[in-house]
Amino acid sequence: MSRGTVAVLTTDAVLDRGAIATALALTETGEAHLDIHCLGIESTPPDAYLAGPALMLTMPDRDAAQARAVELEAELRPLIPAHRGNVQLHRHHIREGLIGHDVGRIARLSDRIVAAAPYGPEPRPLQVATLEAALFAGGLPVIVVPDGGAEIAPAPARLMVAWDDSREAMVAVRAALPMLRRAGCVDVVIIDPEVQAGDRSDPGGDIALFLARNGARVEVSVLARSRFRVSEVLRRHALDTGAEAMVMGAYGHSRLRERLFGGTTREMLTDARLPLILAR
Repeated sequence: MSRGTVAVLTTDAVLDRGAIATALALTETGEAHLDIHCLGIESTPPDAYLAGPALMLTMPDRDAAQARAVELEAELRPLIPAHRGNVQLHRHHIREGLIGHDVGRIARLSDRIVAAAPYGPEPRPLQVATLEAALFAGGLPVIVVPDGGAEIAPAPARLMVAWDDSREAMVAVRAALPMLRRAGCVDVVIIDPEVQAGDRSDPGGDIALFLARNGARVEVSVLARSRFRVSEVLRRHALDTGAEAMVMGAYGHSRLRERLFGGTTREMLTDARLPLILAR
């Protein structure tokens, strides 16, 4: 693991346990520091209620949010081995309606975030909100791990890059370079590439050359869109080739609401079967 700071933004001691386990493993050597941020997020009761002739407005529950941060810290502290001097827990009060601003401000002081899968059998609105804030407001690469956590070896045997020649994909590749350099093989995966006048005759050749010059061992896989969704093609290829993690750009519908995940990003996050290294 490279030096710097890894962080986990926690809102639930059960749902975020796998992310903490993965982050602890990534920082086991002590070269990187691990910050675990316990977030107490204000919740607002129904907007208003009648009290006699008066209309009373309800206010966000600041005290409950602060108490929740304290509770989270107490629940998570036993997970930290006593010998780990490179791990710190922090409590934060997050204001109602300002999750993107407050969480983004906290996250930006880290080098990368480890997060739990934001979608599951039950609604996970706080996991979605904190992941969105880290990516879109904090501007950080995020390692999203499946439920229960996931082991990412210091030198993975095989990593996969979902490449579509976009700015977001390039940002994700740059963010993952330290890990890509250590991988035994980096599989650059391209689905149904569009060939335009002036393009190279070898799809993915440019990014493969970039990675090779940065010390990665690269191969390129050009796949046909044999399934209805791109996410299904990527997921199947990852399973068939034994990829340990997938690097991909994160996309949002900025015209509607910047923090709405769209298309393939949401589909991959909805059924996260291997760690996803996302950046935007």
